[in-house]
Amino acid sequence: MLVLRLEPPKGRLYDPSKGSHMKITGVTPRAIAEPGGREYLVVRVDTDDGVSGYAETEAGHAPRIAVARLKRELQRLIGMNPARAVGVDEDLRLAGASHTSRASANVACLDILGKATRAPVHEILGGPTRHKVRAMAALAGGSDAEVRESVLAAKAEGYRAFSVPLTMPSGPGRGRRFYADARATLDGLRDAAGSECDFVLDCGGRLSPGEALSMADRMEGFHLLWMDEPCGDLSATAQASVSKGSVTPVGYGRGFTSNARFQDLLREDGVDILRPALATRGLTSIRKAAAIGETYYVAVAPFHRGGPIGTAAGIQVCAALPNSFVQETPFSADLADRQIRAAISGWDEKPAHGFFPLSSKPGLGLDVDEGALDAYTVAR
Repeated sequence: MLVLRLEPPKGRLYDPSKGSHMKITGVTPRAIAEPGGREYLVVRVDTDDGVSGYAETEAGHAPRIAVARLKRELQRLIGMNPARAVGVDEDLRLAGASHTSRASANVACLDILGKATRAPVHEILGGPTRHKVRAMAALAGGSDAEVRESVLAAKAEGYRAFSVPLTMPSGPGRGRRFYADARATLDGLRDAAGSECDFVLDCGGRLSPGEALSMADRMEGFHLLWMDEPCGDLSATAQASVSKGSVTPVGYGRGFTSNARFQDLLREDGVDILRPALATRGLTSIRKAAAIGETYYVAVAPFHRGGPIGTAAGIQVCAALPNSFVQETPFSADLADRQIRAAISGWDEKPAHGFFPLSSKPGLGLDVDEGALDAYTVAR
């Protein structure tokens, strides 16, 4: 008789002796500013077991006020078990905590759980569906020459996909030249970067549905990965008109705070790429949005314009989703910004031939440097 003995992999299963009795003992939010002007909040959550987790969220227009709000709202975490990430989020929701507080608490708790069990977060979320995650560089605006320089710099760093902001005219007019100039800009970028590179046009919600349809028609032969946020906060029917009226894919959702908004658009067949924001949604909520999107054969590309801790969190959740498409990260042409991000996280954010490799390190896979965080802290 054949007898099989299955041994659990060491350091990969939840160990009650390391996690079930952990308690949160402290929460430290701070605002970080890069030399180029980008600001975001970093949150450290400490436990009585000596394990600390990190997360990131948006700073908004008033970082000091945002830090004060997180300090106040995340005091509820003291004494809670970080291994119960879903329960922690529900407690914060019932207490009326902001979406930024809930998102940062969710990511930090998952980081702690991963470190306590010596497993990457993507394993805690159900295991990897891939061994690498496609990377996209979100570029800053500027003249065509400046954007071209950013594309070439990002390509040299390993990116093969780029999000390019749409340049809007200063006046109210949206004549033929507006659409022709946008197409000419992207044609020039593809000529410079090469045919192996792909592009997203970031409209930032600044077009009307009619303008968005005209832009989508102009871009039809260019084959964008998608048009991002073509319209602002309109009804699902109005937003869906762009997707229904053009073959150019569209992405929505970076300002959504509820998965119900995604469901409304999906019912209308009005979105091709779901764009939940890492800074305000957290990983558990993004996973739920992806599950809804999967039933409609729609992909997920988490929105992220903050720091390296947020990028790492996005890679972890994308690795665990069967319908993830790409993970973006803001790209600065300024070398000083990139060096600071690497100093903070212990990671250079460099993809290899367009893809981020999966880290086998526990938690988010980062070695966060408290000294580097202190050096660039502007509010705590």
